[in-house]
Amino acid sequence: TPPRRTRSRTDKMADQGHSHGGEACSGHGHDHGHSHGAPDKAEELTDYDGEGFVEVPGTDGGLLKKILTEGSGDETPIKGNMVSVHYVGTLTKTGNKFDSSRDRSGTFEFSVGTGQVIKGWDSGIVTMKKGEKCILRCSAEYGYGKRGSPPKIPGGACLDFEVELFKWWEKEKELWEMEDSEKIELAEKHKATGNTFFKAGSLEDAVEAYTKGYDLVKEMADNDGDDGAKAKALAVALALNGAQARLKLGTELSEAATACTDALKWDPNNVKALFRRAQAKHKMSDFAAATADLDLVLGIDANNVDAKNEKSRVAVAAAKSAKAEKAMYGKMFG
Repeated sequence: TPPRRTRSRTDKMADQGHSHGGEACSGHGHDHGHSHGAPDKAEELTDYDGEGFVEVPGTDGGLLKKILTEGSGDETPIKGNMVSVHYVGTLTKTGNKFDSSRDRSGTFEFSVGTGQVIKGWDSGIVTMKKGEKCILRCSAEYGYGKRGSPPKIPGGACLDFEVELFKWWEKEKELWEMEDSEKIELAEKHKATGNTFFKAGSLEDAVEAYTKGYDLVKEMADNDGDDGAKAKALAVALALNGAQARLKLGTELSEAATACTDALKWDPNNVKALFRRAQAKHKMSDFAAATADLDLVLGIDANNVDAKNEKSRVAVAAAKSAKAEKAMYGKMFG
C-alpha cells in the first residue's frame, strides 16, 4: 500500500475516493488517512545518535536523508518523471514495519513531484541517483500529518522509508495535452516500434504498437494543412500494418478487414488495403467479398500477380466449400 498523500493537501480528492498514486497505508485501496478522533501531537524529527542523516534542502528540517548505497551518474529525476522504486516503510520511533513494496510482485511506479504520493517522497526522491538506496526520514508534515493513517500509522508519527531507485523516464503526455505535431511524432515512434516487433515475430506486440499510433492520428487525418496530410498518410500506413500483423496472427480477421476499410476511407484505390481486406475475407470464408476486392485490385493493376493468384485460391476454396455444403445437405435430406 504505497505512501500517498492523505488529508494534508488533498482532502477534497480523498473524500471523493480518488487514488493518489497507490493505496492507503492501512488497507487495500481504501483511504484511511483521517480519523474521527482528535489528532495526535506530532513527533519531533531527530537524527538519533548521529546516524548520519542530513537535511534535504528546502524542507526546513522536515525531511532527512541517509544514503545507504551510492547511485551512479549525476542525473536525478525531475518533477513529472515516472519513477520505479522499491521501499520499506517503518515507524521511526519503534522500527515497526507498516508497509513494503518488496512484499509484493513488481516495483512501485508513480509520477514524482505531482502530489500522487506523500510530500516526503516528492521532495526526497528527486534528490536520488539511479541505483541509489537511502532512508528518507519524514516528519508528520512530510508524511501523513497529525491524523496519521490508522491503524498502522499513528497521528503525528515520524516515518522512515528505505527507498531504492531503479529508473525514471519522462511521462507520456495525455492525448489532450499534445499538439498535433507531437501526436504525429509519437505515432511515428509507435510505427517504428511495431515494425521492430513485427520483424521479430512478436505479432501481438506489433498490433498493440500500431493501434496506439493509429489512435493518435486517426482524428487528425481529415484536417487540412501539412499536419493533416502527414496524419492521413500515417493513419493509412498504421492501419495497413496493423491489418498485416492481424492476418499473420490469424485470430483478429474481422479487425484486420476493418483496418483496411478505414485506410480505404482516405485512400480508396489503395491496392494493399484492398488486397489485405480480400485476404481477411477469404480467411473468414466470405468468398464473394474477397473476390469483389480482388477484382477492384485487378481493375487498378491488371497485371497484379498476387491478386490473380489469390483470386484463384479463393475460387478453389469457394468451390470446395460449396461441394461440402451440398454433401452435408445431401446427408440431411437425401
